[in-house]
Amino acid sequence: MNTNIIVYHTASCGVLIKIGRKAVGVDAFSKDPDGLYPDTPPQVKAELFAGIEKGGIGTLLFTHAHGDHFCPKDTAEALGRNPELMIISTEEVIGKLRGMAPDRGRMYEVSPEEKGNVKIWFPGGCAELFNSTHMGEAYAGVQNLTAMVEMEGKRMVLLGDAWPREELFARIGAWEQTPDILIAPFPVIGLPSSRRLLVKHLKPAQILALHLPKPERDSQNWLASAKKVCESAKDGLPMPWFGEKPGKMYCL
Repeated sequence: MNTNIIVYHTASCGVLIKIGRKAVGVDAFSKDPDGLYPDTPPQVKAELFAGIEKGGIGTLLFTHAHGDHFCPKDTAEALGRNPELMIISTEEVIGKLRGMAPDRGRMYEVSPEEKGNVKIWFPGGCAELFNSTHMGEAYAGVQNLTAMVEMEGKRMVLLGDAWPREELFARIGAWEQTPDILIAPFPVIGLPSSRRLLVKHLKPAQILALHLPKPERDSQNWLASAKKVCESAKDGLPMPWFGEKPGKMYCL
C-alpha cells in the first residue's frame, strides 16, 4: 500500500490528511467571523462534501470551537451528507453539533477536565488527544485539543492553537520525538523563543505552518518575518512549508 502522507490544505488552519484510501479532516471547515484568516474556499468545500458523502472521508476532528477552526453550518451539512460521519472534538463543538443535528454522526467528546491522553480509533487510524492551553491570555480558558494522529505507521502532530510552551512539546515528545510532520500555527516555528523550546523535545521530519492571515491583512509582515527566522535558524529544524493559500496539496 502507498503510505505517502498527502496533506490537503483546506482552510486557514484546516487540513485533510490522506494515507492510502483513508482520510481524516482536522479543522477542515472554517469561517472566520473577523475576516482575518481565509475560510474554506467553495471548491475545496465541495470536494470535502463529495468525499464525505462517498465515505472516503469518514472522520472530522476539530481542535476547538473558534470560527477560524470550526464552522458549525458546514459541519452540520457534512453530517447531512453522511449520518455515520465520525466527529471528534471538544465539549463546546460537540454540544453545538448535537443541537443542530441530534440524530446524526458518531460523536466523541473530550472533557475539558481531562488531564491525560484520550485515545480514539477511527477508520484507518487513531488519534491521541490532550487538552492544551490556547495561545493568548484572553483565550487561556478556551478548550483546545492537541492531536497526535497515527495512520499506516505514520505519526502526525497537530496543535490547533496550543500555546508553544515547553510542557506542550515535552508531552508530545513522550509520544513521538520524530513525528513525520508537525502541523502548527506559524508563530510556533516563526519565533526564536518557541523554536528553542520545540527543538529540545521534537525533531519533526517536516513542518507545515498554518494560520497565516490573508495577504491584505498582513500589515505587520508576519509571514515575511516568520520566513526570515526559519531561513536563518541553525537549529536542525526543516524549512517549513507555509500554507499561504488553501487548496494546495503537500506530499511526503
